[in-house]
Amino acid sequence: MIGLGPAVPANWYLLGRADGLRRGAVQAHTIGTHDVVVWRGQKSGTPTAFAAHCAHMGCHLARGDVIGDRLRCGLHHRMIDADGNFGASGLRQAALPVAEYCGGLWVRIGGAEAVPPLEELGLEGFAACYAGEHHFPLPWQALVANGFDSEHLASVHERRLLAPPTLDCHETTSIVLRYHTRPIGKGLADRITALIGPDGIHGEITSRNGAMMLVRSRVGQRRNFILLSFVPTAAGGTCVRGIVGTELMRGSWTQLQGRIAARLFKAFLYKDLAVLEGLAWHEPAQEDSVGDRFTRELCDFFRGLPHE
Repeated sequence: MIGLGPAVPANWYLLGRADGLRRGAVQAHTIGTHDVVVWRGQKSGTPTAFAAHCAHMGCHLARGDVIGDRLRCGLHHRMIDADGNFGASGLRQAALPVAEYCGGLWVRIGGAEAVPPLEELGLEGFAACYAGEHHFPLPWQALVANGFDSEHLASVHERRLLAPPTLDCHETTSIVLRYHTRPIGKGLADRITALIGPDGIHGEITSRNGAMMLVRSRVGQRRNFILLSFVPTAAGGTCVRGIVGTELMRGSWTQLQGRIAARLFKAFLYKDLAVLEGLAWHEPAQEDSVGDRFTRELCDFFRGLPHE
């Protein structure tokens, strides 16, 4: 994917469930070339993210302990405040912005001027739940391009296009694909989707800063979303983590709707696994279709993305 944008775009990256980080716990994560630790204060319950190696002598801070609302390095027991301050020594640990959003724990790589706040996604009014993760031996660009491939909606996902799709680029940080489809597959997930929405699926896929994808859909009267984070790995692959959400409704049906949405998401994702295995993705060799043109426009969008 050389020449198709940054290896680690400036973005928010999903690390997992927010409630998966308990008070007093420390977790280690890797985002491309970035080693990160996140920890939660015992008293405040506030999550904090640091560069993984101690500014004093390089100990990996995942070996440390949370004492109150400070992190203690495991090598020399230096105490580090949540803002990265070591105290009188004047040392500071590099801190990264961290957020809890839609039930997920997120960390930001890159400056605020290049990465909009998560709240601008506009997902208030939805019941959301963490949908899990899957590792692919492919760079994030190939996976995002697969998601934007309007032709594969029919060939892989058995969705018939009911109207020509459209692609719009908004400045340098987002690109949007809109489509209207009807499921034609015979699988259980397809039949459930067709039953819920006899007039088809009205969908919108937005790539924000490349490595985040928000899929909004309306099936019948119900609005749903899938929020995907494409986290680059040190080996050059991608860990895809997802959050699914459905419009809030009264009573216990909300939890059931969330579980159904998570299952449908996984069923949709798993259809891609076989065709993505062994994929050596590249830009279309020639522009034979609307899908090819859209893919080339998406590649241009990748090239213009802000770096971390």
